[in-house]
Amino acid sequence: MAGYSKHINSWAGFAGIKGPGFCVICGQFGELTRDHVPPKGCVQITNAILRRLTMDSERRERSRSSIYIQGGLKFKTLCSMCNNELLGLNFDPELKYFVDNMHRGLQAVASNVVLPRIVRLEANLHLVAKSVIGHVLAAHPVGDTRTWRPNIGASESLRQYFIHPDRPFPQDWHLYCWPYLSRKQVILRHAAWMDVSLPKPGEKTVYGHLLKFLPFGFWLTHNQPMGFVIDALDITPRGVPDTTREVISFNLRHTPHHLYPENPSGHHIMLFANEQSSVVIPAITSTTSDGESRHGQS
Repeated sequence: MAGYSKHINSWAGFAGIKGPGFCVICGQFGELTRDHVPPKGCVQITNAILRRLTMDSERRERSRSSIYIQGGLKFKTLCSMCNNELLGLNFDPELKYFVDNMHRGLQAVASNVVLPRIVRLEANLHLVAKSVIGHVLAAHPVGDTRTWRPNIGASESLRQYFIHPDRPFPQDWHLYCWPYLSRKQVILRHAAWMDVSLPKPGEKTVYGHLLKFLPFGFWLTHNQPMGFVIDALDITPRGVPDTTREVISFNLRHTPHHLYPENPSGHHIMLFANEQSSVVIPAITSTTSDGESRHGQS
């Protein structure tokens, strides 16, 4: 059991690799830092249960496929510049501003202060996008820091956009966002969604990355076909990055199910590798009669 837990720690980014490694974003070789995903300023850091997106059906196997974690999900994959300077100082504060205002908007709607059920927010979409992209890129298995990959395929344009302050958002990508009203946090990288009802084979599939935490879901999609409908607001940044904030409106009556899109239904299919997923569920700690702590999902 100890060996299995050590294996879980490695892919989660907790154990890390002793000594220096390659930053998975910029490639700098040196000491690596732990990146909170989602960023710690945007979520309440609690003790939690970490698992994969899919679990074995047997209870014994489920217990071996999850682990109790403290202080939130962290990936030891970024250099100090990418983690503390670019994300921590430049990009994450705008995502936190976006998140905090959404929380206030949801509270106003719940108190019937705002009617109809529409929340209007302001945000610099370039900064929000770079924050989301940075944390998605950071969510690598720690083994990926052993070697440097100068090209990571479709996501390379996202990496270059994150690093360079004057680059526009990549034309081959879109960023979608929607209200997500669950405390379960979901990270899903390198997944594909297929709509089998579409007539042309080349227009059935969209590839991308997913990051969900209360109160938002974010979905980065690559080369999305025109006929592939996504039930979320397109907040793809336009033009060259600047300091402008835009007004964004969310109609809470059209909020997708909290399992969207990782639990497809109807004529939709999802393809993914389980090791590219991380699901964090807040834990409830109870004490047994003999004084031992027992952890469960909330």
